[in-house]
Amino acid sequence: MSSMAGNTQQPTPFSPEASQTSDRSFANTHHDPQLFQPHHFFFYGSLTDPSFLAKVLKRQDMPALRPATIMEHGMRMWGDFPALLDGRPEKPIHGVSYKVRSQAEENRLAEYETDMYRKKGCIIEFRDGSKVPGVTFVWNADPGLLKDEGFDMEDWLLEQKESRGEGEIGT
Repeated sequence: MSSMAGNTQQPTPFSPEASQTSDRSFANTHHDPQLFQPHHFFFYGSLTDPSFLAKVLKRQDMPALRPATIMEHGMRMWGDFPALLDGRPEKPIHGVSYKVRSQAEENRLAEYETDMYRKKGCIIEFRDGSKVPGVTFVWNADPGLLKDEGFDMEDWLLEQKESRGEGEIGT
């Protein structure tokens, strides 16, 4: 009887089935939050800013971020936003890892990213050489909308401060 139960398991966030899906959730945990298991997300753009990520997640405290890299993707720009291209490795993508703690956090991330991006499994490597299975957001629309420009976090932070009327960094 227990072997039958093993055959009905849903894919986990780190199974091959989950890394190939374009569905916005893994194992349909949004239907049953008790099935949710915390897992690492890799961020490479605006979400690498802890204060911005805290706003997206609706957290009062700063999220713990860990510098990390992934290798499986290329990067282009969609306006002011970076976009990873699935299966076009060019060079390491530097960013941060965050361990998502709840289905609500994951839903907020998906809402922020919109349908222009989809979740995709990846291998996250930390500076100490350790690796963990994780998830990132990759481009989910017409690649013709993307440009070959790079993403500069310092420029992005400066633009965000200026748009809030805070002036230049350090003033």
